[in-house]
Amino acid sequence: MSNLQRSEDLRALVPRLQAMSVVATLIFVALLGRLCQLQILEGEHYTRRAERNFIDEVVVEAPRGRIFSSGGDLLATNRPAYTLYVTPRPRVQIESEDPNKPPVGARVPLEDGQIDELAGLIDFVDEADHDAFVDKIRERRGDEKNGIYALAVRSNLSWQEYARIETRREALGEWVEIRESARRFYPRSELVAFLTGYVGEITPDGLAQAAGAYRPGDRVGKTGIERQWENYLRGRLGRRSRVVDVHGRAVADPPADALAALPLEESPIPGQDIHLTIDLELQQVAANAFEGKPAGAVVALEPQTGRILAMVSVPAIDPNRWQQPIPQEAYREWAESPFKPFIDRTVQEHFFPGSTYKVVSSLAALDDPTFDPEREIVCDGYVKYGGRKFKCTHKHGPVNLHQAIVQSCNVYFYTLAMEDVLSLERQEIFARRTGLGERTGLGINSETKGRIPTEAFEAREGTYQRGVQLNSAIGQGNVTATVLQIAVLYAAIANGGQVMTPFLVDRIETHDRKLVFASTPQVRRDLEAIVNADRQRIHQALIGVVNDPLGTAYSERLPNITVAGKTGTAQVGAAERRQAGIVRPEWDTTKDHAWFAAYAPAERPRIAVAAFVEHGGVGADAAAPIAMKVIEHYLSRTDDPSAAPIRPAGEPPPLPGQRLDAGAGPRGPRLGQLGGKSP
Repeated sequence: MSNLQRSEDLRALVPRLQAMSVVATLIFVALLGRLCQLQILEGEHYTRRAERNFIDEVVVEAPRGRIFSSGGDLLATNRPAYTLYVTPRPRVQIESEDPNKPPVGARVPLEDGQIDELAGLIDFVDEADHDAFVDKIRERRGDEKNGIYALAVRSNLSWQEYARIETRREALGEWVEIRESARRFYPRSELVAFLTGYVGEITPDGLAQAAGAYRPGDRVGKTGIERQWENYLRGRLGRRSRVVDVHGRAVADPPADALAALPLEESPIPGQDIHLTIDLELQQVAANAFEGKPAGAVVALEPQTGRILAMVSVPAIDPNRWQQPIPQEAYREWAESPFKPFIDRTVQEHFFPGSTYKVVSSLAALDDPTFDPEREIVCDGYVKYGGRKFKCTHKHGPVNLHQAIVQSCNVYFYTLAMEDVLSLERQEIFARRTGLGERTGLGINSETKGRIPTEAFEAREGTYQRGVQLNSAIGQGNVTATVLQIAVLYAAIANGGQVMTPFLVDRIETHDRKLVFASTPQVRRDLEAIVNADRQRIHQALIGVVNDPLGTAYSERLPNITVAGKTGTAQVGAAERRQAGIVRPEWDTTKDHAWFAAYAPAERPRIAVAAFVEHGGVGADAAAPIAMKVIEHYLSRTDDPSAAPIRPAGEPPPLPGQRLDAGAGPRGPRLGQLGGKSP
């Protein structure tokens, strides 16, 4: 009976045993499946994760491309430097409360005391610099995602800073690291400051727009060529790896297996070198010519190509200053300076062009079939129109178009405006044909368009009166232009009537001298060329401006080079006069702006120059000498004796209608009659 009962009990246990077997089998299969997933399907993934515990990847900076002048002079290069990196959320080992359990690795944000201790080793320029340093680290330590990575917090450490940090490295911990880097250096400082521009740390907005192309702390071009050609200059980062211990410290003698697991190194690719068209010697001459003049600009270019030879804006700030923190006091002084050292006056500011604009008015008048350039208009020193007087510089008497340009007679152009020969519409057409009122295409330093008024514009502004038409005819009113635009305008008159797109970059090469890009002259095909007969008439008048005894620039003529040009004295606005005052003896804001635009040699132009002196007064006195120094220096170095005709000592400059013939026997060149050939 008892045996039978045991048998029945065993039969009752069978289902339970079967169920337990099934459960055990399912658990085993699940474990086996998970093991296969970890070791086979996701084995490589977890291997990489495991390697991260002993592999530290270090980014290797790529040398930034250099910038050269046309003669090979270094304008921007790199120098060795040290950069301080901080990991705001470093990995640390936390001891377990159970002595039998090993320490646990965790990411722990830096404490304020640690940040302050590090800050005490840095030489800050002022309190704001200190606060920016501390805030940068504190902000990043709150970012759980990015705080685990090393952040560049201080570039270009001084030797004293480097030594202090290195001696405290053990006490500070592995969250502090100093890496070799490079800093940008500009050997020519202010001389080419607006051309080269400068580099600075990328902003948060810049990071967001870059979509991962940059890292926090990276330095990018801020202005000038550095910004415009950033993609060519920056190069490509390299990467190298090292074996580290649980504290993130490099292992001196890592195991062979660990070394074998290191990924291959990627060498950095240096940025590409940029060769500018700038003639550094001519640039220096142009800058020296501004001695004693606080503010102004000059642009020199080749008329036939648009190649820029010199481009100077005064004053300028040494771009090397931007490679270190700048005291707030110094920055405030720059920002509040009446001389505006942040502004590139060659392209960022637009001014009344004054009488340099009369060549545009002359082209517009010559387009009117009813206009007779030989007709004489009597200048009594002013005209009355709309109940007010529009003044000239003085009484010129009877003048035709030629003498109106030579003597810069305002009354002549006022009269044409009153007769509607110089309507705003016709003026606008020819201003735009010669490149005014729009950007030149240089593409540097946020170039401005300038302004060419129309009746619609004046009506919209609520300023339209017929008197505006008179002021516009002499380059006043609402007509404005940049110094570069005026240089391009006179280059077009010099080269036969074609507006060229100016350019600064001659070529780009890799670090091993392979050509990447080369500039070619670009004619503005969208702009109609100047009619040659009209251009030739204006050309002869521009020669007279400098070489005719009645010409406004006759006193500044060169003894051995025939220059064609035009002076301009642009009146400052009423608002400026109300705020006027003498800031320094040489800076009287009640004075007008001075212009001079020219090209030479007149019959075979090789250089066109526009010079502008802010509040310089009379164009012939302030701006013409600057342009003449640039022209004389450039042409005196020519290797082609026929390129710059030289007059014998004591022989007077040619008058309009005459030219110099080169190679005319033992006494040198001789005077001859102008032909119809375009210069």
